[in-house]
Amino acid sequence: MDYMLNREALATSEVIYDGCQEQPVDLDISLPDYCPDIQRILKCQVYPHITSRGITGDRLELEGNYTVKILYLDSGGMAVHCYESNQSFSAAITLKQSADNAQIFAFTRVEYINCRATSPRRLDIHGSFSACAKVIVQAENEVISNIDGEGVEEQKNTLSLNKMVGASQQQFTVEEVLELGQGKPPADNLIRSDAFAVLQDYTPVANKLMVKGEVCIKFVYSTADNESALEVMEYALPFNEMIDCEGVTENCIFNIQLNVVGIEAQIKNDYSGDQTYFDVQVKVFANAAAYQNTDVTMVTDAYSKEYDLNISSKQKNIDNAVEFTSDTDIHKGSLALEDIQISKIIDIWNEMSTVSADSANGQINYKGKFNVCVLALNPDKKPIYFERLMDFEYARPYQAKADNIKCNASMYVAGISYRITGGGIDLKVELRLSAAVYSQYSLKLITDVAADETKPRAQDKSAALSIYYADAGESLWNIAREYCTSVNAIKLENDLTGDFVENRGMLLIPM
Repeated sequence: MDYMLNREALATSEVIYDGCQEQPVDLDISLPDYCPDIQRILKCQVYPHITSRGITGDRLELEGNYTVKILYLDSGGMAVHCYESNQSFSAAITLKQSADNAQIFAFTRVEYINCRATSPRRLDIHGSFSACAKVIVQAENEVISNIDGEGVEEQKNTLSLNKMVGASQQQFTVEEVLELGQGKPPADNLIRSDAFAVLQDYTPVANKLMVKGEVCIKFVYSTADNESALEVMEYALPFNEMIDCEGVTENCIFNIQLNVVGIEAQIKNDYSGDQTYFDVQVKVFANAAAYQNTDVTMVTDAYSKEYDLNISSKQKNIDNAVEFTSDTDIHKGSLALEDIQISKIIDIWNEMSTVSADSANGQINYKGKFNVCVLALNPDKKPIYFERLMDFEYARPYQAKADNIKCNASMYVAGISYRITGGGIDLKVELRLSAAVYSQYSLKLITDVAADETKPRAQDKSAALSIYYADAGESLWNIAREYCTSVNAIKLENDLTGDFVENRGMLLIPM
């Protein structure tokens, strides 16, 4: 006996790759003539950025560049200098399947870096970083929403899911010529620069997203008059950018991530030569996804009153996007200086951080670490550098709307303020935290149903009713299957409303 099976599409997001490929850093550098000799290295670090990502067939290709920066003291021991070496890299990763219109979340992670001066003008550098990516594709699965056939009983479930209806990955540039602040001496050399992007607002407009935010930039520079004196300037550059995102509407929920993937800055003079400016170009990568709610009804079980059924099924794990949260936490802590003495802090910043989050006890609980880098002067006015690792925890109220919640967390340090005390440095660190909240489902998806006509079901026709003694909590579906009747018939006969037996006792089963 053949049945008419009505099918419905179930769209799911599937991760087809989540991993890293390590990239070596091996450099033997001779300083150019314009750089002074090295007396002592203060800090050496590698800063990798992924500038392009793409998929051809089943091959993920990541390209980028990395900058090795060395902060060091010259032969006089009083002036900080910076040397940079820029290199490119590429990573090719084989995926487990071809991927069209995939979302690629790519980032880098520094593993280690070792740097030593083999002579006052020569550097030996070894280390590595990882190019990491998560590739997500939209998969269409068919589920059976209804079975038309004589004598067939169905058990159905309706899931409310957020389906991805639009996604975009786009790079844009924020450019500006920045003046020095009032009273600041002219800049001669850039010692350090960093930047991060802040999302302030977004608006869906005709298959596009208008993204509003700002890029926050910090420069540490030396002056022409006194190269041992370092100055700090900070700027906030506003931007409004239109991002293509086909399929978005005002009813969507959005996950928008902005990452700075490159910063270029040059010191320029005006016509008189007395005033200097920073000519800045910041490259920002926007990753946006839009989700819209849809209800999917599926048959989760079935039986026939007349024949045994052959039911084919497959197991499917689904992560359903529920909400995207963002928070700001002011974390207070102290750095113990121990045997380090400082008279002044030149600059204080963060370079690396890790964070995880979970949902429990009505909260989203963040936990992680970040490092604090300090460039300072000792009592002899000589520059020193040190860094410390700090732990943090933060909780925000969250009433989970579903069971089996998981959170994908991210963070960055937006600013650090400080106060030198007798025994150390008191810190206030502004942490920007975000979490993508998902509900996890493990579903048995029925793919086919057919009657086995060689195995008819035996039905007791000797009486109109049977008596069954049920325990509290028993499923009416299982009882109806056993007696070749329907759940609705049992409910009507016994004046029941739920799908489970409430109290232990006798049930009348229509035959």
